[in-house]
Amino acid sequence: MSYLRSGMLCGLCIVLALAVSTGCKSKKPAPIDPGLTTTTPTGPGPEETTGSGLPDVDVESLVFESAEGVRTIYFDYDSYTLRPDALETLRHNAEVLKQYANVYVQIEGHCDERGTQDYNLALGEKRALATRDHLIRLGISGDRLITISYGEEDPVDLGHTEAAWAQNRRCEFNKANR
Repeated sequence: MSYLRSGMLCGLCIVLALAVSTGCKSKKPAPIDPGLTTTTPTGPGPEETTGSGLPDVDVESLVFESAEGVRTIYFDYDSYTLRPDALETLRHNAEVLKQYANVYVQIEGHCDERGTQDYNLALGEKRALATRDHLIRLGISGDRLITISYGEEDPVDLGHTEAAWAQNRRCEFNKANR
């Protein structure tokens, strides 16, 4: 009988060890991109910049509103890589933003509801920064681009389906006059 108990105890230990080693993995981080796909800007040349790359303004004093003519971009699950459709949209957005040089642009990074709050805030920030970097490559001065992450806190679609989540993985653009 004692051999049976020790065998069962050993088996239980093995099952627990396997459960701990396989069932408690945390969510893996977003893959690091070796480099974002870039495109050659068209239209007017780059904007003037102070070189600092950050707006010299009290962001708290700005009142942001929706940026007309500028379109939202979307991301794949667990990624901040700019997709081909996002690159095309950003080319369009850059041309619109070049027409309004006296406007600060806030880039909001958003995620779907999957993942922890901290993870989604970090992913939203990576999305906003990737978007900002690409707009700078397209000739928009970094002096007027402000990023913020909302993580999963501001969904456009409250559903719990892939279609809803796809709408929530995005960057939106708002503006404030100087």
